[in-house]
Amino acid sequence: MLAQQLINGLALGSMYALVALGLTLVFGVLLIPNFAHGELYMLGAFFTYVLVALDWNFWLAAGAATLAVVVVGIVLDRIAFRPLEGKPALTMMISALGAATIIQQLATLVWGSESRTTPNTITGSYATGSFTITYFQIIIFALLLVSWAAVWLVLNHSRLGLSIRAVAQNRAAAQLMGISLDRTRIATFAIGAALGGIAGALLGASLPIYPTMGINPILKAFVVLVIGGVGSLWGAVLGGLLLGLVEVMVAGYISSEMQDIGTFLILVLLLLLKPEGLLGKAEVER
Repeated sequence: MLAQQLINGLALGSMYALVALGLTLVFGVLLIPNFAHGELYMLGAFFTYVLVALDWNFWLAAGAATLAVVVVGIVLDRIAFRPLEGKPALTMMISALGAATIIQQLATLVWGSESRTTPNTITGSYATGSFTITYFQIIIFALLLVSWAAVWLVLNHSRLGLSIRAVAQNRAAAQLMGISLDRTRIATFAIGAALGGIAGALLGASLPIYPTMGINPILKAFVVLVIGGVGSLWGAVLGGLLLGLVEVMVAGYISSEMQDIGTFLILVLLLLLKPEGLLGKAEVER
């Protein structure tokens, strides 16, 4: 039972980490608490569902849906966040919550409130005497690693990544060095939205799709952000996997009703003992 619970926990944690990667990037670079990121995840699932219903290949549908979510993410920034540049974080948070509500309501008008699921073309599993792992779970975990590696390569081995890291470290100095804040902002939101969109596109094939499906993942993504450390991509992966393992273990060995209690208990303990997160760096005031 333990081996099976570990497999299930890693699969759930991979989902949390995928959503948290995009959130971590946007928050770490632009300091925007984008609570509407969960709606980008939701739109990725719905767009894929619509395209598959039109007889598109699942993988082509997932790719097209991700590109559509990138466009929505850039528009979201232009409407909800760019006009509030320089305003307090609370103002950004309220704007993000308002944008999330609007997107949810629009999705309800278009698709209704009933849940649905994209037909899963990834079937089959590998079984041993100790556990069973589905090929879909393997793909989700592999996608997490590939997504993390791709973002890491962009940030550390490209001019765009250099610009993003410079803006994250010191926005004013980056601008003085000739870095375009506008292009960097668009690129950051595009990458973040793509990560949320692809997560929704794939997970919509195994989870129910409905307009408010992004609420729980975004709350868990913020928990992952705190656990792993703000701005740390590897911390987002580690935090997501850890959170998934804890939730599955609590649900399996104690009670499913205490699953979320275990999540936020870990959050409180970490804030008390290591507020900068597992891989975050404590700020030094001079």
